[in-house]
Amino acid sequence: MKQEIEIKLGLDPKAVEKLLLSKFFVRLEEGNTLNRVLREKKTLSNVYYDTSDWLLHARKIALRIRTDGALFIQTLKTKGVSDKGLHKRFEWEWPLKENQLDTQLLPLEHWPADIAFDRLKAQFCTQFTRNIWLFSYRDDQGVESQIEMALDRGDVSSVQSSQRVAICELELELISGSANALHEVAGTLIAQCPELSPCDISKAEKGYQLLAQC
Repeated sequence: MKQEIEIKLGLDPKAVEKLLLSKFFVRLEEGNTLNRVLREKKTLSNVYYDTSDWLLHARKIALRIRTDGALFIQTLKTKGVSDKGLHKRFEWEWPLKENQLDTQLLPLEHWPADIAFDRLKAQFCTQFTRNIWLFSYRDDQGVESQIEMALDRGDVSSVQSSQRVAICELELELISGSANALHEVAGTLIAQCPELSPCDISKAEKGYQLLAQC
């Protein structure tokens, strides 16, 4: 189990090029940060599970299986807090041998006792490309933090229908250090690309919003 701390910023898809040409990104590409690493683009697919009456969603719990190349990863996220794009919540991840939900891995002490595992069914999917930058950042207090920045572009689709909604967002996740670094980087990016804005809606929440419209 770990605590996930991240800032999510929504972005108009038409402004992606402007973001990538911003001063912050140009400096990042030039290596003007500590220990900068640029990973190759990934294509990620996620299937989210819940009961037919969305009992997990009612408790702010997300359960999914992610396909990352040949890897299958089951993830559980519990209720957290979200304020102006900054998200804090607990998260568990387990590698799977096959693309099938394994409820035996779920921590019973954090699982609602009234939700039977056999009621869980696939509800919606997210598919997106992800570009990742991992870098160090020293904030105005002199604290050095490790940040993973991910640009996600794709869509959310319902399992039961052809309806879908677009995904275009930038996530700043704190790997180590101070959350103040996330706020400073987010503020710099928003100043350089005003089309960015704090977003308190997760990909899972977008999925449920889509289901409500089906």
